[in-house]
Amino acid sequence: MSAPAVSPALRWGTVGVVAAVSIAIASVRMCGDVAIPPKPPAPEMRGSAQDVMKTASATHASWRAEIERDAATLGVPTPTDDDMAKRLSYKTDDEARVIAPGEGSVEIAGLRLTASSMPEEGSNRQAMVLTVENLTDTDLAYNVVTTPRPGGAACNQRLVLAYNAIVVARGGKESRSECIYRSGMSLAIERVETLALQPLQSAYVSRLPPAAVGADTRLSRGHRPELPAGMPVCTTVASQTVRADIDSGATGWRDLVDFYARHSCQSYQFPEGYRTFEMDGAQELPVTR
Repeated sequence: MSAPAVSPALRWGTVGVVAAVSIAIASVRMCGDVAIPPKPPAPEMRGSAQDVMKTASATHASWRAEIERDAATLGVPTPTDDDMAKRLSYKTDDEARVIAPGEGSVEIAGLRLTASSMPEEGSNRQAMVLTVENLTDTDLAYNVVTTPRPGGAACNQRLVLAYNAIVVARGGKESRSECIYRSGMSLAIERVETLALQPLQSAYVSRLPPAAVGADTRLSRGHRPELPAGMPVCTTVASQTVRADIDSGATGWRDLVDFYARHSCQSYQFPEGYRTFEMDGAQELPVTR
């Protein structure tokens, strides 16, 4: 049986389609690859993760929520905005004094300071210890700058006692080891500062590592404040600029404590140029720059 005849029109139509396809393929080969639209640019990251967190915590609402949450965790009254913006009562004394074990106490800036000697646990040595007693009816942030006489390497070899190196509770005491005791030693008191704190502020300041408020390394190693679970000591590190200001004296202990009494070190970092509130409501809270 013979194949059906193909009409001339259909034959020429097929030839035309094949020719068109061939021309298209040839065009691609001659002109190169087909142009592809460029990829859109990658999203730009504006700032570090720390910057993003800082921006998120910069609002009054987030600052307020953290205060309410922390007060509930501590079981203390929740301070109002006005409470947190009040000027903190400050006392200071730069009169040089010398105290020695067994020679009584001195009372300065709401504190009673007493030097004593006591056996070091687990050794046959004696330690020279300074006891800081709060004589007021509020918690006090304290800065007692001392120098053992004579000092030297023996002070670095002492057994370090655990204590709160920044805050002494109302009616409470904190004892810190100053040096290995040798007969005839004394303790020079060079400067004393105190700031009165509300309960939440007391916890906020206690959470700081002593270096964050410019404390002497010799006296900061025993910092072990009593804090509730979930509220550890912060890992706060001052910026290079702030550290330079601390070293030069442009930023003082009072400025640093004043800021952290109003801001949780968990979320806020001391801003460059911050100065203590000299009057109630000196700045809007939170202060982020």
